[in-house]
Amino acid sequence: MTRRAAAEAGGDAAGLSWETALPLFSATMQRQWAGAMAATAGVMCLILGVVFLVQGEWDAMLPMAGAIVACTGGLWVLGLLVMALLFRGSMRVRYTVSAAGLRCEVLDRVARGSHRAALVLGALSGRAQLVGSGLIGLSRETEQVSWKGAFRARFDDRHHSILFRNAWRTLLWVQCTPDNYARVKEEVSHRMASRGTAARVRRASPLPGYAGRSVLMVVGCLPLFAVAEEFDAGLFLPLLMLCFGLATVWLVNLFAWVVLGSLGVLAAMVAASLLELRQSLLFRGESYRRWEVLDSADGSLLAVGVLGAALLVWLCLGALRGRWLAALVADADDMG
Repeated sequence: MTRRAAAEAGGDAAGLSWETALPLFSATMQRQWAGAMAATAGVMCLILGVVFLVQGEWDAMLPMAGAIVACTGGLWVLGLLVMALLFRGSMRVRYTVSAAGLRCEVLDRVARGSHRAALVLGALSGRAQLVGSGLIGLSRETEQVSWKGAFRARFDDRHHSILFRNAWRTLLWVQCTPDNYARVKEEVSHRMASRGTAARVRRASPLPGYAGRSVLMVVGCLPLFAVAEEFDAGLFLPLLMLCFGLATVWLVNLFAWVVLGSLGVLAAMVAASLLELRQSLLFRGESYRRWEVLDSADGSLLAVGVLGAALLVWLCLGALRGRWLAALVADADDMG
């Protein structure tokens, strides 16, 4: 018996290994694809909605939302076409079950080639979106869950598949074959039971916490848009803070440094505007500092802006000190 045949039979020290075609048009895959498009539309509506809100363009918000839904709907259809025509409805993968965990490797040449092509084309054209897409694809060509993580296994006997889920989402989808499903199910159940993997899953979903922090990030950024516009600092920095603030909640804690840095730059620009020396139009030859002629409305706006900035600083310091983890980081921790 060859080493590979022994591995597929489960008798090799390397563990149980098999290759299969991952069905792209299965209900599981389509739910994930539709969910990703819905999340994309929601984030875009939120970010642009905040910009339109602070500029008072209420009448443009509904057309904007319609345009975003139409664009993401087009991307959803384009994705289905790519699955059907380019991948022919499936993607070749290899799974390996071992004493350490379960690893999934993408073998499909089209998928691997598209990731590298996106990275190269993005670098040559200077398009960060393509580079990011290529890097994300490369990072997901090999994924692994460890039995020392925190997740449950949901077995689908009908479709011979296993879903590893933490407290709120699917971490890894395993597609078995009809011949090895029973063996893989037994092996996974044994490994998880012996390591207490499912017992470490949090009882409550962290999703309300992520949603709450996202709302606080938006609340903290809202007055800064008005402050930046009033004191001629432009809307780029508040928009940058909003985008990276949401990324801090959902992606990586270290993005909080971008928020704090942008906040510092904005504060310096507002301070420079307040200290700007201006010539009096009423008294020739006299000058004044802008802060000397602030009215109550300007003072109130600055006060609210300081409160918003303080909220952002509190959230960012909490992220950087590890008091809470971004969703993606927490999921990686649950995967072990």
